[in-house]
Parts: sequence; structure tokens; C-alpha cells
Amino acid sequence: METGPPRVISALLIHTFRMKNQVNEPFMCKSSKNLAKGLYPFILCVFITAVYAPTFSGDFILDDRPLVTDNLFIRDFGSPGSYLFHEDGVEKEGPAVHHTGYYRPLVNFFYTLDYKLWGMRALGFRLTNLILHLLTCFMLYHILIKLFENRLVSFFAAMLFGLHPVNTETVAWISARNNILVALFSLISFYTYLKNSNKKKIWLGLLSYISFAAALGSKEFAVILLPIFFLYNRLIKRERGTARDEILGYIPFVIILCAYLVLRAHTIGSALTPLSPPNLWKSIYFVPFLIVYNLKLILVPYGLHSFIVHYPKDYLSWAALGGFVGLGLLILWLWKERKSVIVLFSFLSFLVALFPVFNIVQTSAVTLVSMRWLYFPMIFLSATLAWYSQKLLNLNRRLVLGISGLVVVYLGTYSYILNQNLWHNEDIFFEQEVLRFDNYFYVGGLAESLFAKKNFTEAERYFQEAINMYPKEPRNYINYAALLIETGREDQALIYLDRTKALIKSNFEKGQWYNNHGMAYFQLGKKDTALADFLKAVAYWPYESQFWSNLGGAYGSLEDYRNSISSLKKGLDIDPDSTDLSKNLAVTYMRMGDYEKAILTLERIPAHQKETSEEITTLLRKARHELRSKENRY
Repeated sequence: METGPPRVISALLIHTFRMKNQVNEPFMCKSSKNLAKGLYPFILCVFITAVYAPTFSGDFILDDRPLVTDNLFIRDFGSPGSYLFHEDGVEKEGPAVHHTGYYRPLVNFFYTLDYKLWGMRALGFRLTNLILHLLTCFMLYHILIKLFENRLVSFFAAMLFGLHPVNTETVAWISARNNILVALFSLISFYTYLKNSNKKKIWLGLLSYISFAAALGSKEFAVILLPIFFLYNRLIKRERGTARDEILGYIPFVIILCAYLVLRAHTIGSALTPLSPPNLWKSIYFVPFLIVYNLKLILVPYGLHSFIVHYPKDYLSWAALGGFVGLGLLILWLWKERKSVIVLFSFLSFLVALFPVFNIVQTSAVTLVSMRWLYFPMIFLSATLAWYSQKLLNLNRRLVLGISGLVVVYLGTYSYILNQNLWHNEDIFFEQEVLRFDNYFYVGGLAESLFAKKNFTEAERYFQEAINMYPKEPRNYINYAALLIETGREDQALIYLDRTKALIKSNFEKGQWYNNHGMAYFQLGKKDTALADFLKAVAYWPYESQFWSNLGGAYGSLEDYRNSISSLKKGLDIDPDSTDLSKNLAVTYMRMGDYEKAILTLERIPAHQKETSEEITTLLRKARHELRSKENRY
């Protein structure tokens, strides 16, 4: 990977330029164009797929759990209305409703498609992300060809976009798919808008409107397409109609936007994210800081990770003043390039696409900067890259092609490393973020990971740090209580759980709270109190098999075997492969004297699990012995 790609790409580009210069051989010129036409997209596909290959063995991580694996809405296809009136990630089951404020109906539809194709396998969901990313790169490639009429520079710009490590968060993280979808459908809408502005075909206009609606249904960022259409009409469009014609051309998009806002308001209760408004003066003052910070990530991709960025503490800090200096230099550069309409359109569109994350309109995000938010804006910045590539190639082709090859190798290698490590699974992710990047926003996640590995000493240290740093985050208290119960400190666990009573919790966290509360009382011998807690746990979140397992165990300890069996079977309906649930169900049958059902239950456990578990082997042997003894008595 470190030597192959630059040689192949450099050789291909040089060969293409040589063929292009053979103007006296029409057949050769036509062949070279046909070769480039098919070969460039193929190379894009091969190189991008190779860079993202490590993601195929990755797991569901972070928000993939609430939005994908625990999202029962995506298990079956619903009516169009069910998607249009569904709040993304909302928990509507249980005694209470926890709202997310996200309205992205098309994302859930794509998740449903994935589930029907792959089941709940991370490989399939990650593969779909990659396919959508490739389609986005192909659309970008064709738009750049339309703008520049040069396949080589369009190919180079699309390749850099496809391999850029900033985009790994969007492509490798399943839950970030909304950024790919909004970019893809926005590009389709923009491309058909460009073609329709010249050819005036009804079907092109309809496709542009439908794609715009799909982009809005993927993420609210699509609203910025309207000012980008305006910039295109003002700066690039060669044959301008009257102002009246231009305004009439916007009306269908405005109607679609209004319909989207009505649906959004009806579904989540607000046309905007239902949060308190930001400090407007502060948000505007730090816009230059955010512009420079995002450009730095694109132009100097180094030390990339899951950023948690806040405003500088001081209005006159170096970071804040550096933002103004950087913005001043950008303005001077734009003034210098004011005759280059492509550059003006490209960079102004990039700034417009960044507007949703300037925090002028409040969002629910915990950070001001995130790599996934750059996926959409970078598309428009690619035109500036293509323009400069074309300009430099005219000066010194060999040098530019050589440097381009090195850049591609760097970006591709860096993306490969990020895909192999940071975005692969949660254990590595939390270790990287906390231990390498000192990003203690994820310290609770690291503690959970260590707890799962039975590293109780280190897990406890990080749980305490998480609680001290984020005292209003209930998840840290709840999971620390689980560790205390596991290590025989039930009284302390109850103290920490009581400290979360006034904190806002999701339905799943409420289920966890009652489950852990019940486990503490169960271990203390207060089985009736524990049973009441377990019942509340499954009421708040009936989709966690462990909650049903604990409820079944509580019923069994009180000799209520009928309810015990019912609860354990409900747990097995959720997780049919759970060895613990099957084992507990078999034990309950044995207590009832139904050894035949106990044997059938244990025999359903996969052979490799039975062979490696002495406890299951012992139970099976005992059940068979008791069954024979029972038969001999009769």
C-alpha cells in the first residue's frame, strides 16, 4: 500500500496525458477517452474499497446501539406514513417517552433494508455505508466533469475526497450514515438541477425535486442546497434567464422544504431542535475560529479522532484571535481569486454547508467540531481542489502527478489506520480516545469496557473519574453500581443509584437502574423488593434479555415457576443464543421436576458451548440421571 498506489496512479495519469496529446491520431484519442471514462471510476472503487476493507470485520459501536441494534422500528418494513411520522431514535415504549429531537425518516428506511438483507450483522451495515460512499464519490466525479470538462482533475479531486481520513468517521461508523445519504441525494439533486437548467426536461426537474426531498429526509443539512443553487445561478450559470424565471425555479424546492418542516414539527414537536437557544453573540463571534478549525482538519489531516471541541475560554485567546487572522487571509485569497468563478462558488458553498454547525442554530451535539460534519461541505470544496489541480498540471505535469501520488498514499494509509483501529470496535476506540488523546468525554465508556473484561480495579478508577467529571450523567452511576454489586458491595451500589434519582434518564437507563437496584436487593436477601424492581425494569425496557433473565431468576427463587418460565422464555425470544438464559430455564424445569424439558432445553445449546462449560455438562448429566430414576420408580 505504501508503494503500489502512487506508481499505478502516476503511470495511469501520465499515460492518459500522452494519449490526449496525440491529436493527429483520432482513433487513439478516442480510445484514450473511452479508457479514461471507464478506468477512472474503476480505480476509485478499487482504492477506496481497499482503504475501507478493515471496517468489514468491525462491530456496532457507540450510537449504533440505540439507533440500530436496539431500534425495533427497523426490524420490519412499515408504511410510508410510519417512517414520515417517526422520530429518529425515540423510545416510545414503556411508561415514559424519551425524545431525541432527530427527524431523519429515510435513515430508518435504509436501516430496515440492511436488516432485511443482512440481519443484525455489523458487516452488512458497514458494507452499505461503503457502497453509499462510493456512489457519492462517483456523483462528485461526474459533477466535476460537468464543471471542468476534464476527467483527470475530476478523478483526482474525487479520489482525494474518497480517501480523505476526515471522512472515515462518516463511512466507518454506521450511525453516521445520515451524512452520506444527505450528501448523495444532494449531489443528485444538484447534478440534475445543473442539467435541467440547460436542457429544460421535465423528468430532470422531477428527479431534482425528489432527490432534494430525499436529502431532507436524510438530514436537515440539505436545506443549504437552496443558497447553493442561488450561488450557482449567480456565479457559474452561463445562460441566465430573467429574475422571474429564476425565482419560479426555486418555488418547488421551497414548497418541499415547507412540507418537510410541517412534518418535522408534527413529529418531534418543533421545526428546529427543541433546545434552548444559544448565546447568539458568542456563537457569531467564534464563527472564524470554527471555520479555521474545520479547514485545518481538511488541509492538515493529522491527529484525527472523535473530537470534543468547546469554545475558547477567553474572547481574546490565541485560538479566537487566530480565527480572525485566518478569516482575514481567506478573504484576501478570495479577493485575489475573484475572477475565478469556480473557486468563488466552491468556497462560498463550502461555508454555506458549514453554517448548520456554526452553533448559531442550537443543536443537541456535545461538541462544536466533528469530522462527520465535514463530509457534506468537503464535496463543494473539492471543486477548488480540481481547479488548482488543472492550473498546476499546465505548469509541470510530472511534478504534480508525483506529488499527487504521494498525497493519495498518505491519505489512503492514514484512513486505513483509522479504519483498522479507531472505528473498529469500542474497546480500541475508548482506549485511543482516553489514553492517547486525553479525551475524557469517553472515560465512562473506557470504564465499561474494562468492567466487561473483569478488570475491576482499573474499571472502578475510571468510573470514579467519570462520575467526578460528569456528575449529571446517570449512566456512569448505574454502571458503577453494577460493578459494586459484582464485587459484593450492594449497600454502596444502592447509595450511588439513589444519587441518580433526580437526573434525566432515557427509558433504557431507567430499565438499567431498576435492574441494578433489584440485583442489589436480591443479593441482600430482599427478594420481594427485588422482584418489584425487575418488573419495572422490563416495563421501561422490554428488549433487554438480561432484565428478563433476572426477573425469571427472582420468580424462581420465590418458587413461582410458571412466571419464572414465562420470563425466561421472553428473554430467549430476544436472544435465542443466550447460554445463561437456556441454563436458567433448564434449572427452573428441574426444580419443577420436569427433567425432560430441562434436557431438551440444554440440548438446544450449541455443542461447542456445552463442551466448554462444565456447569452445563453437569446439569445435563444430573437431569438425565433424575429422569431415569423417575422412570424407574414408575
